[in-house]
Amino acid sequence: MNYSILDYVHIFKGETPQQAIENTKETLELADSLDYKRYWFTEHHNATTIFSMAPDLLMMLAGTLTKNMNIGAGGIMLPNYSPYKVAENFAILEAAFPNRVDLGMGRASGTDLLAKVALQMTREKMIEVNTADQIQEIIYHLTKSFPVGHPLQALKIPGAPYKPNMFMLGSSEGGLSLASKFGLKFAFAGQLNPRQDVQLLNLYKYRYEAQGHEEKPYSILSKFIFVAETEEEAKLAALPAEISWMKMYMGAKAEELQLLSVEEAANYEFTPHELAIREQNKGRFIIGNPEQVKKQIQELERIALIDEIMVADFYADQRTRLKGYTLLAELMKG
Repeated sequence: MNYSILDYVHIFKGETPQQAIENTKETLELADSLDYKRYWFTEHHNATTIFSMAPDLLMMLAGTLTKNMNIGAGGIMLPNYSPYKVAENFAILEAAFPNRVDLGMGRASGTDLLAKVALQMTREKMIEVNTADQIQEIIYHLTKSFPVGHPLQALKIPGAPYKPNMFMLGSSEGGLSLASKFGLKFAFAGQLNPRQDVQLLNLYKYRYEAQGHEEKPYSILSKFIFVAETEEEAKLAALPAEISWMKMYMGAKAEELQLLSVEEAANYEFTPHELAIREQNKGRFIIGNPEQVKKQIQELERIALIDEIMVADFYADQRTRLKGYTLLAELMKG
């Protein structure tokens, strides 16, 4: 069972974007020393406390600071880019860090309508993109495999072909279908859709094998994971994330989603309605001491047929975060 990390590059309360980058650098070096399999960055725009707008730039930083882990985007949100530009950027990354680059691709924009307009530079009708066509074109560019007569066949990327590890991201059957169609590895966002994670991850492997791809299917499940020495400490560490996600589903604005400190969260007074939403969100989380977390992960491995578990990083401070990853690494050895 492999373990990995999905970093949102949170700007912790009272800190700056510069400190967020320093925190990520420290976490990268720790994770690399603890034998994590891969370290990915999200793509979010128009957020106030998340500093991961450009995962490919963060990957370049990560590659220079690590020697062992794969580095990746979780993901490159395809509506925001041309396939050619994605291929160019990942050719550079693959040339810089051979055999360590993961290209995770998502079907959404990772943002709101205003940012979509700004990213696409149009105030007319939003560009309609066909994700399957985009993926196919990226594969053609990177592997230098355009069919004869294709209108983009003359485009060049120096040194091609390149073969980064390609993943399809998803939290629904749409991403699963594309992963199966193109023979891609599949990363399921269980923190977004915990009610269907087991069902759809099983379906991915069934469909993938039914398509007759040469390589074996490979699946990752991400969850909000909080590990501490005791169950009580883990529950406290998870509280800021639980409150933030509770507020999100109650329609809070971006600036209201700042992660509280652990101390502030411990003193938060929930209304009955908030408690009900918090309860509904429990499937997004794995929380506990090392033995409890290990048991939950092993059960997911068994029923969802996953090859890897990925921590969707929502720790509220750097000290708790580093301690959690150190404890989780000890589970890998067990």
